[in-house]
Amino acid sequence: MKKIILLSVVIYFTCLCGLHAQVINPIPSFAFPIITHQTLFGELKASNGKEKRDMDVEISTASHGSTPISATVWVVKKNGNTVRGPFTIFPGDLLSVPIDNGKWGVIVNCDWSVLVDVWVE
Repeated sequence: MKKIILLSVVIYFTCLCGLHAQVINPIPSFAFPIITHQTLFGELKASNGKEKRDMDVEISTASHGSTPISATVWVVKKNGNTVRGPFTIFPGDLLSVPIDNGKWGVIVNCDWSVLVDVWVE
């Protein structure tokens, strides 16, 4: 478990903090195509109101093959002190992770071409 948390924090610092080399897609994003193995999403500003919110992530695919498709998701607070995940989701599943009113990001890692929806409720 500690290795997973450490890996998530390393991924956060190497990806979210390296804005010069990595594009961060905005939250909310809907039907966003994942072509590379890892895609980042981030809130452009912190929440203005609700103290408790949910970060929602869903994937979909047009593939009807026999291989099960999944994505690994981490929900990371901007300061890197809070990492939730990794979570494995499958097409049609809704991942809903409770978050506070800080600035959050999402890392999605997938080996297949999928569409990702990321939003906050």
